Amino acid sequence: MKIKSFLLFALASICFLFSCKKNEPTAIQFNFTNNVAVGTADVNGDYTITGHIASSARLDSVTLTKQGESIPFLIDNSTAKNKLDYTFSYLVTGITANTTIILDVFEQNGGKIETTFLINKP
Repeated sequence: MKIKSFLLFALASICFLFSCKKNEPTAIQFNFTNNVAVGTADVNGDYTITGHIASSARLDSVTLTKQGESIPFLIDNSTAKNKLDYTFSYLVTGITANTTIILDVFEQNGGKIETTFLINKP
């Protein structure tokens, strides 16, 4: 009787484990204004990157990092947080040479998308 109970328990456990739905990555849609991923800074070296993010999972944060650097210069973990749709506008200053900006969008379920934006020097 103990063997039957054990086998029944083991079979039920296996069925439960395989029937659990795993977190599947969601699709993040990322669009720059006018679908253009390049812009030119003004004479002061400033440029505002704008666009829209849509996700089926709630957003956690957005980071901006200059290519070649390891630490983001902008971390948006407040205005983007908990949103499924987010229209963004990020001011980048100090552009003195052509600069590629890496934008990382993080979802609360672990999903992530990375895209780049080129800012040409003034």
